Amino acid sequence: MLSVERLTGTIEPDGTFDMAFPSVDGDGVAHGVDARLRQPVEHARALFAADLFEDESADVEPSHLFGGGIVSLLDTRVVSVEYDLTVEWGGAASGDQWVDAVVVDLADGSLVGPLDVFYDDSPWLETLARVATADLAARFGENVLWPDGLSVEESNFEHLALSAEGVILLFDRYQIGPGVLGAPRVTVPWSDIGEFVDPNGPVGHLVAG
Repeated sequence: MLSVERLTGTIEPDGTFDMAFPSVDGDGVAHGVDARLRQPVEHARALFAADLFEDESADVEPSHLFGGGIVSLLDTRVVSVEYDLTVEWGGAASGDQWVDAVVVDLADGSLVGPLDVFYDDSPWLETLARVATADLAARFGENVLWPDGLSVEESNFEHLALSAEGVILLFDRYQIGPGVLGAPRVTVPWSDIGEFVDPNGPVGHLVAG
């Protein structure tokens, strides 16, 4: 069963947070799954608290952290969640946007990473980079993009979620272009990446047949 939990509270002297995250329980769901789904918002709260401590303008106006996680895939094998969080800093003209993603194996509560999904000797990373670059260039213009943020490095594609349609890539604000682009999201269809998926892995069923 899928439900929504909230993490709310205050951080002295003048910070507030209100974040939602999914919870999954039922037959076949390991005990540690919910902890995995909660971890990104706990991490965001810790970052927010650390930044508040260092922010000299924090005593001007209250600062707020809000947002949450949305389930992009839930089946009998895995749950995938995308997190989109916003920080409004007191006294600042602009805020921050933080994104994250997790894929969790429901059977044992372990995190599912790229090398659990793809054959490690396949060009899965090159394919993600190529398709994402083409998609973003079509939407924003090739001259707007910052190539370093889309180069073929695993660190550029660490926010990886899954859906029935394909692999979802979340990019940090200012990673692939100016802040006006926000935190872009790209879906790489299974038709483009499915041949590199390990059929015996935790998401092999998504490309079977």
